[in-house]
Amino acid sequence: MSNIVIHKNVVTQLALMNDFTNLPSGKICLIYGDKRVFKLSLLLASQTLIKNKSLAVIDGCNRFDVHAISNFARQRRINPEVLLKRIYVSRGFTSYQMEAAINDRLVPFLKRIGSNTALIFGLLDTFYDEQVPFREVQGMLHRIITHLDRMRRQGISILLTSTEWNVLPKERNQLFDSLKQVADTVYKLAATSPEIVQKKLEINDEIKLLVEKERSKTYG
Repeated sequence: MSNIVIHKNVVTQLALMNDFTNLPSGKICLIYGDKRVFKLSLLLASQTLIKNKSLAVIDGCNRFDVHAISNFARQRRINPEVLLKRIYVSRGFTSYQMEAAINDRLVPFLKRIGSNTALIFGLLDTFYDEQVPFREVQGMLHRIITHLDRMRRQGISILLTSTEWNVLPKERNQLFDSLKQVADTVYKLAATSPEIVQKKLEINDEIKLLVEKERSKTYG
């Protein structure tokens, strides 16, 4: 059964922050829910950036918002360019591009920028395209999951962010279940009221997280 954690402040009280920003040995964290999850993830990413760390982002759903990071910086009287120059974004528009970005290019790029932290938006969004046979996307996802596990063992921390999907044909919903299995922690962002989903997430907003999975393990 999920535990419910309500946080009064997105940045300073979010338990998820310890998973994402202070990981010495690598961990995979998945957060999903309504569309606010992307702003939440960018706030967490910004918290990493102000620690003088670089971050790689792979965006598979066109949800990266530069203004979220700029506003975060301005609220702290930081020049936005200081943070923006530490974040590197690539985009994938097909499942094939997402696989190549994660499996072939992400680790070499992280080494080049001296980082061990990555953020992946909408890993599965393009995998729901029925033009690609289900068996083929299953194979691609299996290879990605194997690679994510290898990255974790190398000390790379990854935050996976996704909206909650219920797709047809229903067999494709198995893909998200498989992604959950590889994650050390899984959080679901839940709405405290129907109206809150339509509101832009701000730093001091109250949020409700359902803790679906927590796993503490050292990889080596």
